[in-house]
Amino acid sequence: MWVAMTHYDCEIFDASALRAFWGINEGEPLGPPDLLCTGDVYELLEGARPSTVTFKITEDAITIADTAPEGGFAGAVAVLAELRLMAQDNEVLDALLLDIGGRLALLPLSPLRRDARYALIGIDPGQTRLRLSQLVFGSFCAGTRIMAGDGQLVPIETLEAGDYVLTRDNGAQPLLWVGKITVRAVGLFAPVRLPPGLLGNLGPLSVGPLQRIFLYQRGGLAAHGRSEALVQARYLVDGDRVQQREGGFATYHALVFDDHQIIYAEGVPTESLLVSRATVARLPEDFARDLSARFPQLNQRAHFAPELPDAAAAQALAAKQKAW
Repeated sequence: MWVAMTHYDCEIFDASALRAFWGINEGEPLGPPDLLCTGDVYELLEGARPSTVTFKITEDAITIADTAPEGGFAGAVAVLAELRLMAQDNEVLDALLLDIGGRLALLPLSPLRRDARYALIGIDPGQTRLRLSQLVFGSFCAGTRIMAGDGQLVPIETLEAGDYVLTRDNGAQPLLWVGKITVRAVGLFAPVRLPPGLLGNLGPLSVGPLQRIFLYQRGGLAAHGRSEALVQARYLVDGDRVQQREGGFATYHALVFDDHQIIYAEGVPTESLLVSRATVARLPEDFARDLSARFPQLNQRAHFAPELPDAAAAQALAAKQKAW
């Protein structure tokens, strides 16, 4: 159940901090959605720094909560669009283009690199009442079996802080925190179900649509020449074998370690919940409040593996995926 009002600390950039290096808008700063063109390449200006602001989110509006906000941002917040950008090494960045009191700002949903030039590859118009907390949320449905430190598959709902879970890169690691939330199964909270064997999974795998799954292919991926990729479950939905089911309620569990990890769900490598200022700020309130209170200094670096940019690429790779 959602509370009536929530507060989130976020780091945002003034839109003018990004300038088109190449393309239709060459030389121009990042502008409103109707002036943006896919294919334009942007870079962060030297010396540009983010501003930390607090969003107050209610059922009716999003506003800046600070009386003297950093960077001078103030007023009502409207989500104009969700942007998808790709760096020259094929790393994908999702970001929100915001109007804050008549001033354009960019809210990156993962770190904005200073050494990268980003091609704009997607523009998805937003809604002024869009809940920021719904944009970054990946976790596992109740009943999912996780590989424990001794190699046994155990239901996720039986795991507790201190229990050991097998990780791909660091062996058995103790859990720092286990989150649980029940939400209406609609939109970005409607679970995605992968049937047994699709990716070598030993049983049905049901996850949140934003949960990223680790895929591997010998010989490299055609899209970027690497053998690894993290794929959001929503991109695997094909309307046939992989379904996203809306209706009723879904109970999700999230696992947090001292460091971001690749773990095994039904035998398939998947990522643990990434805890950073950027992600916790957009988790459901019940998750964010408890996690932030317990571990205020936790700020993890993401496991390196490129994201695939679209459903076609993800489904093509999944079709070649073998049992681990």
